[in-house]
Amino acid sequence: MPSRNLVLPDVGIAAAPAGTYRPSAEKRPPGICALGSTMPSHEFVLPGTDQASRHECWRSFDVDPLIAEAVVWPETERYDRLRDFVESAANYGTYITTGGGPDYSIGRFQMKPSFVEELEKAWMRSGLARQYGLWFDTADNATARRIRITRMKKEEWQAVYLGVFLRMLYHSYGSFDRDGQRLQEGLEALPPEEQVRLAATAYNRGCVWTAPGCGDLEALRKASREKHFHYALVPTRHTRRYCYARLALKHYRRLAQK
Repeated sequence: MPSRNLVLPDVGIAAAPAGTYRPSAEKRPPGICALGSTMPSHEFVLPGTDQASRHECWRSFDVDPLIAEAVVWPETERYDRLRDFVESAANYGTYITTGGGPDYSIGRFQMKPSFVEELEKAWMRSGLARQYGLWFDTADNATARRIRITRMKKEEWQAVYLGVFLRMLYHSYGSFDRDGQRLQEGLEALPPEEQVRLAATAYNRGCVWTAPGCGDLEALRKASREKHFHYALVPTRHTRRYCYARLALKHYRRLAQK
């Protein structure tokens, strides 16, 4: 395993386990690696943009696709309503050159560059990169930031980042520490509807990437009752606000009935 947070060179496509994808070499973007035979056998490759491919992508992160769909559903609803404005207003030049500037939400799942950057760093610290065969360049330079922004504008990468987010959530807010000692009744041990409610809250309001099993589930439970989410282009004090977790849970129940 590399001693620094570097993306391994592309060493070609190894025999892929069941449930993974096999894109052509030119389809794999900079910063993603298909692991060769001298590395772990789990090969990560980029999904397609259709629903079946997204679901298979999330399963490859050991995440229930219905939970993943529900967690981002309110954001996709808002994106559909504001899409033209969102796509025409964003200017990411300042972020690429300096790492600062307006922190615009990007794409159908409405992810912010700061959110994805911190997620990549947490992933690389967690040890999950080797397990899932997915490595990120987290260097503080324009090249890494340009790759990140380019990915975030693509639907297939939004699906990947959601899978990374949920796997990290089960890692930090799970039951066990790094040595396998049980610390709490973690997220993965809760009923599915509770998982949706807490995961949606973390996605919308943010969370702390702790050591395995040390995430504060009670803090997520408390935040899950708050109403902050809205559909307004420019919110005012009169704007109606919703509970994001409740919207996500409502959609999950619809999906589960199909």
